[in-house]
This record gives sequence, C-alpha cells and structure tokens, in this order.
Amino acid sequence: MSNVIQVLEKMGSDATLQNNDAIQTLLASTELETEMTQAIASEDVTSLAHQLDVCLYLVCGVFPAEDDDESEEKEDEDDSTEETNSRVIGF
Repeated sequence: MSNVIQVLEKMGSDATLQNNDAIQTLLASTELETEMTQAIASEDVTSLAHQLDVCLYLVCGVFPAEDDDESEEKEDEDDSTEETNSRVIGF
C-alpha cells in the first residue's frame, strides 16, 4: 500500500506528471499491481478505494468537557439561596 501512496504523492507534487504519457511512464516504472495501475491511469477513484480498502466517509466529533467552574458556581448559588431563605425564616 505504501507504494501506491508514494506514486499518488509523486503525481500530486510533480508538475511534469500532468499528462497521460508522463503518468503512464511513471506507472510502468513502479511495481504496482495491474488493477491499481489501471485504476490510477483511468482515474477510477472508486475502484482504487475498493482495492485499498479505504473508508471514504469518516465523521469526527468533539464534545467539550463539562466545566467544573460552572458546577461550583451553581453550588455557590444554591448555598446563597439557602442562606437567604434561612435569614428570612429567622426573622
């Protein structure tokens, strides 16, 4: 698999590999499997992804952790409410 990645990387970074003849020359000099060579030459992304067993759809999510300060503030508010209620009751 690393050979395929190296070939694709070279194709993406080398400006001289922008025509079919240059790509065919590059692919002929590599030791890739015939199916992969054909998929790259024909620009068949689906076939290449299937051969490489690539997961095309990947979803990531980040959930922020609960802030300890908020829970402390809430506890402080609850304490002050209880103190206020006890003062009112005490009068």
